[in-house]
Amino acid sequence: MTTRILPFSAAALLALALLAGCSDAGPPPSTAPATAAVRGLPVRPNGDVFTANAATTKVILPTGKGLDVQDDPNPPPRTRYKVEYHPAPVLAGVSDLYIIYYGDWSTPERTRDVFIISDFLSTLGWSPYFQIAARYPNASGQAPSSGLLYGGAAIDRYSHGPTVSDADVADIVSGQILNGELPLDPSGIYIVMASPDIAQTSGLFDTYCALHGRAVTLGYASPYIFVGSPARSPARCAPQSVGPNGTLNADAAVSHIAAALFNTITDPTFGAWFDRLGLEPADKCVWTFGATYTAPNGARANVRLGARDYLLQQLWVPSKTGGACGLHP
Repeated sequence: MTTRILPFSAAALLALALLAGCSDAGPPPSTAPATAAVRGLPVRPNGDVFTANAATTKVILPTGKGLDVQDDPNPPPRTRYKVEYHPAPVLAGVSDLYIIYYGDWSTPERTRDVFIISDFLSTLGWSPYFQIAARYPNASGQAPSSGLLYGGAAIDRYSHGPTVSDADVADIVSGQILNGELPLDPSGIYIVMASPDIAQTSGLFDTYCALHGRAVTLGYASPYIFVGSPARSPARCAPQSVGPNGTLNADAAVSHIAAALFNTITDPTFGAWFDRLGLEPADKCVWTFGATYTAPNGARANVRLGARDYLLQQLWVPSKTGGACGLHP
């Protein structure tokens, strides 16, 4: 069953909770994976592990899964190489954001998460934080505007079950469009936000917390983002147990959403902006937060958007000599 919510409002979100609560109950929550993080250093397409010898290291193409887990015991050397432009498009205009809440979002706690995430999507565009994207032009010198407009949301209650693959995620996006729940928007980016009981088969919580890709619908390739619920694996995907808005799940999720959106806009087809390790601009700064302040509830925060405080990961700010992680251009 799907439920469409366009545009965001308090009344619409209340309707979301009521409609979701009346739906058939989904599968019971599963436990977090017990395997240790095994990401290690990037692997080349031929299976050889990256070596530190820059003279023999070939450029590794990005996969969209570079947003590493927090407790990776052997993370790649993220800031060793500068981000370089390769001949592929960037998303140079204003992007419309649509979010699909996948799984069970019927509880009061999840409804509160929806409010926080929707507020975030409504205020991220044109912020000083996201204006860093303007540092990433295409071959013609056209750069992303940093403009983001929140276009609406829908609920998908387990159309592909409690465990999904990469192909399932793309199909979830296409299904919402084909069912008329969300528009096929040439300027759209589609976010699939999973509830805590949803697992993913390509390394979620083992090697990454969020990814981006493209879903082909009626011949049109739409950028999408998939974010696993930080509440399912807080040690790997949440920077603090309670965020500045009083939650674990939503407060951690917005940082992953911001980073994956940044990678999507600067490298939508995995051929534009990345370094020689295949790290996209947001990948280089994952789990770094820069200068923080104390929010009213005692949690750490570093960015204020609208009426809310957030703890967002830094983004890579390129320069002529290389670049550095930062929270503004």
